[in-house]
Amino acid sequence: MPATTQTYLNAIANRRTIYDLTPKLPQNVSVEDIQAVVQAIIKNTPTALNSQENRAIIVTGKTHKKVWDAVINSIPGENGKKRPISARDEAYGCVIFFTEQNTIKKFQQDFPAAADAFPVAASHTTGAAQINSWTALETMGLGCHLQHYNDAVRAALGNLVPESWTVNSQLCFGSIVIPAGEKTFIDNPIKIYN
Repeated sequence: MPATTQTYLNAIANRRTIYDLTPKLPQNVSVEDIQAVVQAIIKNTPTALNSQENRAIIVTGKTHKKVWDAVINSIPGENGKKRPISARDEAYGCVIFFTEQNTIKKFQQDFPAAADAFPVAASHTTGAAQINSWTALETMGLGCHLQHYNDAVRAALGNLVPESWTVNSQLCFGSIVIPAGEKTFIDNPIKIYN
């Protein structure tokens, strides 16, 4: 196996959910570095018929706190607030992933025979952008966890993003305090049929 392939597989294996973060960036990593990486991933992640409906923003500082305060306040009672409080207080920021719905609608109109396929394909391509970003940030020494407080996040963003952008997820990132524990795997072999 080529060394570059093994490096890629190692990055995939090392990408783990890390909840124990501190709101700092690793030495020699800037938020502009993170922006460049996510921008390249959004640009190069394939989309159905090159529709390019993936969007993302990065929130840090006051905006990051505002978004997570809104999420916390949207949850009734105290149950369920632990993770949003952790995201607000322990993460340095988050990448918020979106799908541009006007793009989907245009492709549905232009290709009516495949209209039902575009929302499904969009869900696949945003997932690809999310996991690629998560893996890339891990290679930069960041810890990350993926959250889905989509409606509350969308409400908190207000006019910062176009109304036609629907929120898919929030990739919270920061410096690692405690790495992920050991992972166990099921027996799930890939078979070859000739």
